[in-house]
Amino acid sequence: MVEIGTRLKELRQAKEMSQKQLADHLHVTPQTVSKWELNKSYPDLDTLLQLSEFFQISTDKLLGNSKPSFLHALFSKKGENTMKKKETDSKPSYPEGDVPKAVKVENAANILIITFDNGDIRYLKSHYLNDYLDAYSLTKGRGKRRLLIGGGPTIMWLGTDIEILEDGTVLLFGKDSYSPQELWYESQSRATGL
Repeated sequence: MVEIGTRLKELRQAKEMSQKQLADHLHVTPQTVSKWELNKSYPDLDTLLQLSEFFQISTDKLLGNSKPSFLHALFSKKGENTMKKKETDSKPSYPEGDVPKAVKVENAANILIITFDNGDIRYLKSHYLNDYLDAYSLTKGRGKRRLLIGGGPTIMWLGTDIEILEDGTVLLFGKDSYSPQELWYESQSRATGL
């Protein structure tokens, strides 16, 4: 069992509280607090959460865990920072030169089917689908987890409003932009390659 007694005693003494004062705050007996501090018994889950809130410390730290729990890392901003690896925010660089331009784009279940002016037909995952898949990742999911609870666009299917600009840039819903280089270099010749 986890030994939280020492940590609990340190936190209580740092607030200059007696066991009785802490017990009164938690609506338990002073003997209960004493047993916790001696590691003879442990607070139940509700009380553990009250202690965490009262001492302004995570339950992980209260329990002596050095690593945050998976759920804490997944849904808290602090957890995202502790579990997140350094990522570069730079955009990918593509080779210099002209690339074929899109002449027709269809959206089928967030897979873009792109017909280029050279006759090639290629496939590309939409930004929305990439973000949705990244939301499940601890390293890539920062800022994207809202998609898991329905916070993102949900109408990305057949019939998407698609516009192809003169320079070959493709816009979905007037704001999701795909450059000609991204369309060409990031797409695959087979949908199974995605």
